[in-house]
Amino acid sequence: MRPLLLHAAALLVGLPAMAAPIEIPVAAEGTRPQPGGVATLAEAVAEARRRRARDPRSAITVALSSGTHRLSGAVRFGAQDGGSAGVPLVIRGPADGSASLVGTRRLTPVPLDPALAARLPAAARGRVRAYRLPPALGKAARIQAPIVLNGQPSPPAFEVFDGEGALHPARWPAEGFAKAEDGNGPAFTLANLPPNALRDEPDLWAEGYWRWGWLFEALPVMRAAQNGSGARLTLDRTPYEGIRASAPIRLVHLLAGLDRPGTWWRDATSGTLLAWPRGGEAVEVSVAETLLSVEGASHLRIESLRLAMARGDLVSVRGGHDVVIADSVLSLAGGRGAVITGASASGLQRCDIAGTGAEAVILSGGERRTLTPGGLFLRDSRLTAYARREPTQHPAVALDGVGAEVAGNDIHDSPAYAVHIRGNDHRVTGNEIANLLAGATDTGAIYAGRDWTARGSVIAGNFLHDIRGGADTEVKGVYLDDMASGFTVTGNLFLRVDQPVFLGGGRDNTIEGNVFVASSPAIHVDSRGQTWARDAVSDPQSELRAAYAAMPVESAVWRARYPRLPGLLYDRPAVATGNAITDNVLVLSDPPRFIDGGQAAEQTLARNRSPAKSRADLETLARTSHDPADFAGLAEGAGLRLPTIPSGRMRRSSTGVPFGR
Repeated sequence: MRPLLLHAAALLVGLPAMAAPIEIPVAAEGTRPQPGGVATLAEAVAEARRRRARDPRSAITVALSSGTHRLSGAVRFGAQDGGSAGVPLVIRGPADGSASLVGTRRLTPVPLDPALAARLPAAARGRVRAYRLPPALGKAARIQAPIVLNGQPSPPAFEVFDGEGALHPARWPAEGFAKAEDGNGPAFTLANLPPNALRDEPDLWAEGYWRWGWLFEALPVMRAAQNGSGARLTLDRTPYEGIRASAPIRLVHLLAGLDRPGTWWRDATSGTLLAWPRGGEAVEVSVAETLLSVEGASHLRIESLRLAMARGDLVSVRGGHDVVIADSVLSLAGGRGAVITGASASGLQRCDIAGTGAEAVILSGGERRTLTPGGLFLRDSRLTAYARREPTQHPAVALDGVGAEVAGNDIHDSPAYAVHIRGNDHRVTGNEIANLLAGATDTGAIYAGRDWTARGSVIAGNFLHDIRGGADTEVKGVYLDDMASGFTVTGNLFLRVDQPVFLGGGRDNTIEGNVFVASSPAIHVDSRGQTWARDAVSDPQSELRAAYAAMPVESAVWRARYPRLPGLLYDRPAVATGNAITDNVLVLSDPPRFIDGGQAAEQTLARNRSPAKSRADLETLARTSHDPADFAGLAEGAGLRLPTIPSGRMRRSSTGVPFGR
């Protein structure tokens, strides 16, 4: 035995010894650093950088103590930070999630100016408190930037929080919307305002659905003339495609609207915030634009943290490789929860994301011209109450690039849609998507469109339920809009979903093996490129044609992956054709609908049918069930090739979870 041990020892001679693991403790607010620890996360990152420079093999963990860790600006990670394959840099809180990283400052009450107190609504007197804002926030020209179609992301100047979450700027009407009596360019008329409601309001805003139900815009008011209860207001620009009569609109950030708990108003002249907090006087205001900014770092883990209350995005990851956010809560961002762009093999898993102002998550990676996947992901997470500031055009998850995965998530209770797909070869699988789009119109829970080349994405094994429009609105489940082509929609269960699969003029889509329960019409097909949207096909300057010209569809890699794309412009491009609709089960749902030029003869239709199971039993389940397992046996005896809905992986959705602006 001794010779063997000596031989093994000899083999180890000269090999570098593994460095002992390093832990850098970070003290919470109001506590002293531990021996060997530091006072702030920024200090810990700097110390980790020094340790890594001395020994690149070190396994380093930055351990945040239980409690609050307050930031006034982003903690930054560069290319010199991170770890190495198998030994990532870990930023971690306790496993119970008791470490909070927040971008706020506490405000202290000050005496309320009697002149402002006299202007308060009667209900607010004695309840509203005054606070001195930090100078940069108190004197900011406007509380926010305009919210417009395709506008650049821009955080609000600040947000205000109490113990129950975000307060919103005082508004009129307090609930719902008023109706514009008329509209002429940027000007419109409102009726039934409180007396003198618009007096001394230099930072007044108007927001609403000015022309279309799918577009919410917020714009500053440049002039306001009130005569009695009526007012004529002029915006700083004309909303997208103008203002329609009876458009739902509300005024925002006016003192006359500060008439209930959960609201605030700022007096820029004195730098004073007036707020009506919900319980007690404790109020915080967001100051940090971003909490964590990762630029080019690789092999980084962010684990078991609560990240909250940034003015903009909570986490930004640009470039780098293998950056993962896990087992964390991201909430109450003025912008997005996590934005990952240009990175590879990175994403989020087992996270809760709630109350973001715009999208919850953005994943954009890979190289479209070479169809190289980025490997970005969002897995086994819960996303709710997102898009609270910008309730249209801002989904839970926005995908772009190539090869992202959205799997096993619970996406529910928001006015906006769940997933927006751009780019190629993404996978949206095993998600539960429910209770979305209330009040919205002409939108869908999963959306893509206006790009013939954005092909190869798979929407499979998802459970979509309770997605319905109202008397004056219409919504869809999977909305393949404006010639979206080359998608596969397979093995999904649609329960109480209006227009669950909607093909808006596209081609080469595969709709197979889905179950439609109380969801009508199960599949819609139109050929709009031949009718009202013909200009989108024929105009060389259209968005659709520009997207086609931007991709190397004639290259070898694109020809191999999408053989039907080259030559598309010479193959009846306006016609919705080549869609395969097969092996679907329809329960209490109308059959496929072909309208607006859509022709069944241009598609492949086969083996779509209703089950033999008791109709009475199915009617009861269709009204009451929220469990995909109740419909697992619908294909028995029908000879259909139905995939199994992966309900075991899905998170159970909540119902009735409130969301606020």
